Amino acid sequence: MNWSGDNVFLGSDTSGHTVVYDSTEGVMRGIGPMRALLTALGACTGMDIVAILHKRKQRLVSLKILVSGGRPEYGLPKPWTSIHIKYVLSGEKLQKRYVEEAIKDSTEKYCSVGASLSPTAKITHSYEIVA
Repeated sequence: MNWSGDNVFLGSDTSGHTVVYDSTEGVMRGIGPMRALLTALGACTGMDIVAILHKRKQRLVSLKILVSGGRPEYGLPKPWTSIHIKYVLSGEKLQKRYVEEAIKDSTEKYCSVGASLSPTAKITHSYEIVA
């Protein structure tokens, strides 16, 4: 992590990929750390779902993941206490049973971000298959 002034930090991994973090106050030049947790959860489960559906020979065309969460209004710290993930999928003849299986396997077995958040947050999910 490198401080870039104000509340802006640049986080880089060993491969050189960089994420800009900022607070919810002021200019907001990057994502807030708590919102980043939600996006990381969406990306983690999304990668699993894409891989699982590919293995099941499902022709996924698009996947949109909407992640929302709730935190306490008062007190510190304010961890996520509830998180809902909605998956909006489209593809050629996606089979409902494979979509449900992929979501269940990702959220209950594979996603390490979800496993990290689940001790403090109740994580729920839903999905919609669109044309």
